[in-house]
Amino acid sequence: MSVRSATKRVFAATGLVCIIVAIGAAAAGFWFRSRVAACLPKLDGAYVLRGLMAHVVVSRDAFGVPTVAGSSRIDVARATGWMHAQDRFFQMDLLRRRGAGELAELFGNAALPLDVQAKQHEFRRLARKVRGVPNDMPDGGAARSDATLPG
Repeated sequence: MSVRSATKRVFAATGLVCIIVAIGAAAAGFWFRSRVAACLPKLDGAYVLRGLMAHVVVSRDAFGVPTVAGSSRIDVARATGWMHAQDRFFQMDLLRRRGAGELAELFGNAALPLDVQAKQHEFRRLARKVRGVPNDMPDGGAARSDATLPG
């Protein structure tokens, strides 16, 4: 085997490895992009939201600020709850985890002191207890509040 043929083989193997790495990096990039896109709110199109009694229209201005229009306040409240959940999913999940003492699942040992503190206060148990308390807001406030939550 000559030095020239050995050098050609090394370059061919190096080129093949580079191509395989590039294809793997591109595939990983496309996968990551699809995962990020799946987490973003969907701002266009029509959606079926269970529990609505009539048609509700959500429009956004140039800055993305939503306007909700519907025939009843209950339907508008349900659509507003759906929009909040869609637009602020990560924030709501983070706040839920903070209150339940589950931040270390996302952020590791750095969040353990916060989790220990939250678990001492038993916020999750308290939230379940309060959720079962009858809501006696005036002027249909309880119905609107109950419609917002599942939205």
